[in-house]
Amino acid sequence: MKKVLAFVILTLILSISFAYAQTGYTNISSIALYNDTDYSSKINDTLKISTKLHILNETEDWYYVKTTSGNTGWIEKYFVTVPSQRFVVNNTNNQINIRTSPTTSAKAVGQLAPGEKIKYVDTYHSWHIIEFGGDECYIASWLTDIEYAASQEIILLYDTINIRDNASTSSNVIAQGNKNDTYKVTGEKNGWLQIRLPDGKIGYVAGWLTSYDSNYFSEGSQGHKKTTDELNLRTGPSVNNSRITTLKSGESITVVETVDGWSKVVANNGIIGWVNDYYLKDVYPLSGKVILLDPGHGGKDPGAISFSGKYEKHINLEVTNKLKNALEALGAKVHMTRNSDTYIANKERGRMADRLNVDIFLSIHHNSLNNSDYFGLSTYYNTIKYKSPSQGYNLAEAIYLNAITINGVYRDGILDRNFEVLRETNRPAALIEIGFMSNPQEEMNIHNVSFQNVMVEKISNGIVDYFQQ
Repeated sequence: MKKVLAFVILTLILSISFAYAQTGYTNISSIALYNDTDYSSKINDTLKISTKLHILNETEDWYYVKTTSGNTGWIEKYFVTVPSQRFVVNNTNNQINIRTSPTTSAKAVGQLAPGEKIKYVDTYHSWHIIEFGGDECYIASWLTDIEYAASQEIILLYDTINIRDNASTSSNVIAQGNKNDTYKVTGEKNGWLQIRLPDGKIGYVAGWLTSYDSNYFSEGSQGHKKTTDELNLRTGPSVNNSRITTLKSGESITVVETVDGWSKVVANNGIIGWVNDYYLKDVYPLSGKVILLDPGHGGKDPGAISFSGKYEKHINLEVTNKLKNALEALGAKVHMTRNSDTYIANKERGRMADRLNVDIFLSIHHNSLNNSDYFGLSTYYNTIKYKSPSQGYNLAEAIYLNAITINGVYRDGILDRNFEVLRETNRPAALIEIGFMSNPQEEMNIHNVSFQNVMVEKISNGIVDYFQQ
């Protein structure tokens, strides 16, 4: 009876701890999930970037986690981003329906009363995901606000960042902050964070210029290198540390930290360890790759017309030019379907990828709907003609999972669509819709140069991840 009672109590404790577990996300691609808090222990799984993790336990440097697929294991805190605790608040005078899926036609399972708040999980397809009745449910983002726990902080990632009096690039600058400055965050609005300044005033800072923690790998710089000889991978930065395995000569690795002539690296299979810098050489991760970028629309085809009357064709070309420069800096040979405001049929764009025999084709777009409440980033692939993930899904996923690591960028999905521009090529192809021009707040964000620069960096990282899969 005592054994049975002990088992019941343990089960209840584990259930409660899981129900109230923190949520984290991996911030690097292809990272190992270990069986123990030791680099030399068994690898239970290899996780993609932005993998959702339920944190069940922790030590000083490691989290014990469970993935949505049910795998458990230990992962170093360095590679996990844990967002601040947030709540969805009803600041209206009306009851707001809680639904089973992100659509107004979905079943209502409850209501959020005026002044009431509930735990926020994520945002998807312009709806907030919340914890309700032990399940994850949805509530309309345009009817609610996001409030942060009182003790939460954010950290600025760059110098000379403007802090404004409202959540908009057109609002007044009331202060400036610099890299590693910290602020108490009290709310979130349209991709901007509401912060409290040292004088007690409230200000707003662009989410894409911030982090939740300065120690997270995602805010560091990763180096792409190859081994020049067979090389021991060790548990620490010294020959006195135990050998985990031996890397082959010419093996590609990602450097995430350096200490006294030693580099902390992640190998392609996700294994982590330390190697001697002497046996590493810098490489361009996209060397030898040929890429065709397609700035959507152009000429007589303006594309979407934004809330303020701007044409999509212009911002597509602006962002694509920035992306071209970033990919060339990583070693790629980059072609573009158009370099100016000219019209090219979608069918011709896709077939251009075949003629050039490129490794990948990526079409750059910005979204629009008749409903100005919608926002978020999405990527697309096509399976009407091609069923293999290598023909587009893997590329769309790699770009998407990197792009949504940006604070203030919200998920709108990885979607299978019969777009002509994707259907008319035999090369691996994807399309990205970076944000909604029809949403007045998101329109201002996507036209902001700093937002574009951060987005281009994340798209580039996604393309590198695709080729390293």
